[in-house]
Amino acid sequence: MTDAGPRDQPIHDLGGRRGWGTVPYDPNEPAFHADWERRVFGLLGPALGSSATRPGEFRYAIERLAPEDYFDRGYYGRWIATFETVLEEYGVIEPGEVDRRLDAPGGTGPGSRNRSVVAGDPNQLPADRQTPTPIARTVRRELEDAPRFVEGDEVIAPARRADGGHTRLAGYVVGKRGTVAKIHPAEVLPDSAAHDHGERAQHVYCVRYAAAELWGPSAEEGVVVHIDLYESYLEPAT
Repeated sequence: MTDAGPRDQPIHDLGGRRGWGTVPYDPNEPAFHADWERRVFGLLGPALGSSATRPGEFRYAIERLAPEDYFDRGYYGRWIATFETVLEEYGVIEPGEVDRRLDAPGGTGPGSRNRSVVAGDPNQLPADRQTPTPIARTVRRELEDAPRFVEGDEVIAPARRADGGHTRLAGYVVGKRGTVAKIHPAEVLPDSAAHDHGERAQHVYCVRYAAAELWGPSAEEGVVVHIDLYESYLEPAT
C-alpha cells in the first residue's frame, strides 16, 4: 500500500491506498438505506436503455465525476450524477437541465460537476478484430485465436497506457508477478469500447497474486488475491 490523502488519487484507482480508515461492515445492513436509493436503483434500466450503450461507458462516466460528487454523495448519489452525465452526452436531456430544475423552487441544489473527457489514444490499444455478433446484449465474444496464456503461467502487467484513458488494470498489480488460475470467456475490451474505439475483444484471465507480492512483508500470511485481467494487459513474467 501507499500513503496518500484519499482525494489525491484518481477516483478509479483507489485500491490498495491507505488513508481511508477502517472499512465499515454490518452483516445486517439493508440493501437500501432510504426510499430514494430504491428509486435510483430502479432508474438504472431506463437510463442505460437510452444512454451509455457501450461496454465500460457507464463506469467510465463514474470515473469522471468531480470529487465532491463521487465522495460526498454516497453510492447511489454517484449513480444520480452519472445518469445526468450520460443522459446529457446522449442528448436525452439538455446540458444544465437538471441544474436548472434543482435551482427552481423546491429544488435541492446544484447538479453534478464532471471532469473533462479523456478521448483515449487508439494507437495505444491492441488491434481491433471482427467477431460474430451475439444474439443477446452481452460483453462476451467468440475469438478464433487461442488464449496466449494457459493455467499455471506466470505473468506480469508491465505498465498502463500513458494516455490516461479508461482501464480495468488496477494500479496495485502493475509490475507484480502473478499466476494464471483460470481462463474466462473472451470479452469486449472496455479500455477501447468506453471511448468508442471499437470492441477489440480480448481473452480474459483470472490471475492469482500472493498478498505479500502486492502489499509486501506486512501482508497477512497465506492470503491470495484473484484479479480478472485482459490479455493485452499481460506479458510473460520471465
